[in-house]
Amino acid sequence: MSFNKSLEHLGNQLFKYRGFVPVIFAVGAFYIQLIDTTERLSYGLVEEIALFLVVLGHLIRALTVGHRSMRTSGRNRSHQVAEVLNTKGMYSVVQHPLYLANILIWIGWTTLLCIPWLIVVATFVFVVYYLFIIYAEEQFLRGKFGQDYERWHRRTPRLIPNPFLYASNSNDFSWRIVFKNEYPGWTASMTIALCIYSLLVNMSYPFSQFYQFYIKWWLLFGGGIALFGLTFRYLKHRTKLFHEMD
Repeated sequence: MSFNKSLEHLGNQLFKYRGFVPVIFAVGAFYIQLIDTTERLSYGLVEEIALFLVVLGHLIRALTVGHRSMRTSGRNRSHQVAEVLNTKGMYSVVQHPLYLANILIWIGWTTLLCIPWLIVVATFVFVVYYLFIIYAEEQFLRGKFGQDYERWHRRTPRLIPNPFLYASNSNDFSWRIVFKNEYPGWTASMTIALCIYSLLVNMSYPFSQFYQFYIKWWLLFGGGIALFGLTFRYLKHRTKLFHEMD
């Protein structure tokens, strides 16, 4: 197998497990938060930057998914899918808006831990991780769409958006598609926020001394997050509310 084919194969494998690797990294990051003794960044501006990155990432995902053309990969895990080439809307300013959004979200959550070296490692890991996936996706799209893909690829940046290239999308924006596809990510982000802030609060108010507070905290916010996720899961799978083409 040639080097290029090996890269493509690796990218396709990482594509299949792109939802699991960040979770593994998150578990490791939480453990590091508990044992790391290096000097932390001070909160305030850092916290605001972190939350801005997370919100920006979810906003980019919503704007992309809400206008997404039918019959593309979406949340498909097994292999690349594309019956049409997305070149309008968010795809006119950056080739991979969903991957850019994911990178911003995960760097944002890592930044909230305020461990400088971990922020650097997370940025490197997620950028390199998605670059492998991007390489495989580009080979797939190049073989599928030929010159149409090459023209779009030449004029559109991979991961650094150029808003001056924006071309309006002919597809109507659909909040139903956004909610249907994005509620798992929103649920995950709320869960991560609950875990991180619990760790941060624990530094000042140890669990052993304030366990009643933590129980109430988790029942209130954890229960609310679980109810949110389960409600949208029920609406997606048991009702026709979200029966709109992916």
